[in-house]
Amino acid sequence: MNSFFADNKLYIATDSLDWVMNKAISQSLSLSTAMPLNTHNDHVPEKPIETLYIHIPFCHTLCRFCSFHKVKFNHDLAMQYFQSLKQEITHVLQQGYRFNRVYIGGGTTTILEDELIKLIEQIKSTTHIREVSCESDPIYFAEGNPQRLVGLVDRMSIGVQSFNDQVLKNTGRYEKFGSAAQQAEYILQANQLFPTVNMDLMYGFKNQTIDDVAYDIEIAKSINPAQITTYPLTLGIGKNRKKAGVLAGNPHQLWPLFQQVKSSLADHYHQEYPWTFSRIQQATDNKYVLDGEDCFGVGSGAFGRFGNQFRISSFNIEQYIELINRHNSGTTHYKMIDDKALMQHQLMIMMGHGYLNNHAFKQHTGKSLWQAFPLELSFLISIGALTKQGQDYRTTEHGEFVALKMFTGFLSGMDWLREQAREINSDQYAITL
Repeated sequence: MNSFFADNKLYIATDSLDWVMNKAISQSLSLSTAMPLNTHNDHVPEKPIETLYIHIPFCHTLCRFCSFHKVKFNHDLAMQYFQSLKQEITHVLQQGYRFNRVYIGGGTTTILEDELIKLIEQIKSTTHIREVSCESDPIYFAEGNPQRLVGLVDRMSIGVQSFNDQVLKNTGRYEKFGSAAQQAEYILQANQLFPTVNMDLMYGFKNQTIDDVAYDIEIAKSINPAQITTYPLTLGIGKNRKKAGVLAGNPHQLWPLFQQVKSSLADHYHQEYPWTFSRIQQATDNKYVLDGEDCFGVGSGAFGRFGNQFRISSFNIEQYIELINRHNSGTTHYKMIDDKALMQHQLMIMMGHGYLNNHAFKQHTGKSLWQAFPLELSFLISIGALTKQGQDYRTTEHGEFVALKMFTGFLSGMDWLREQAREINSDQYAITL
């Protein structure tokens, strides 16, 4: 009975949280206040930016529910694009920007293997980055030459989403990437090639049961990737809400599905965040989790955020190439983000991490947790998401679920940002030309 009331209290709280987050995202991530960026007067940070994000916006076929910036593959245009991308990266490094990691996403990152290899080799030969991560479609391990990326890519992230053939058919992934059994075989191949393989899984599909999720996790564990990322399908905001609604199940079913994910993975994987599980538990250092969130984006369709500045690159490939030819930069606009929004993002990360360290937070922001979040902490404690521990706070299992909902809200916000970026009119872009 107590569990029944606690769970219903959680549903009411997360329904309210969804509403509040959608409203906050609409305000804090609106591009209505975005301004043209003059990169000639760039202030280069003294410290390295954690991640250089590189976007490859080409696909042979377009997945109907993907919100990322992508276009149908055209060989000549893609070749021009890679040349411009290498030119932009060279310029960024010459300006003095430094990075710890590189993350290559898309689109289909491996669509031109030769050019991708040249790009990674260029970065590795001119920087001291410690890790290159690359997204990949499962079918690449049947149709491509992934062995050519051995020694260049440290972490390969592969999106499967489900090992249920009906779900794959409903999402359009079956005809594009093959059956669940075929995709499982592809990831087994990846395990033999790369130091770290991450597998993406989703849950919360229409008519999906707890047993369905348990089956997905058991298959994932049998493949034994180093990392499994799991997150629920959510409706989000903007145009993508309608697309996701075709697939999404009852949001009140996400809590038992999340519990199933946790319990199924507990014997083989360590939970780093409610959405990330690693096969080997790695020691964390004293930096806690407030650093390492900054990112610099290059390529058409890329975003970046460091300090209080959020940057948007051109979402038009031809225009991006022209910008590179003229200015060596594809970034067109920036938006300032207030301290409160950044601290709310940090709250999400801390809750996901499981521990809210008041001293570390105050060193990082100049404020105590209570000074920064009086209303938020009161709410989270009242619904049983946090428990106080001296000056600090610990996340309960209900709190982990709340953090997960916050994280998926953040992903929905990024979808909405892409939607807005596509719609910024040509007159605004012309200012940068």
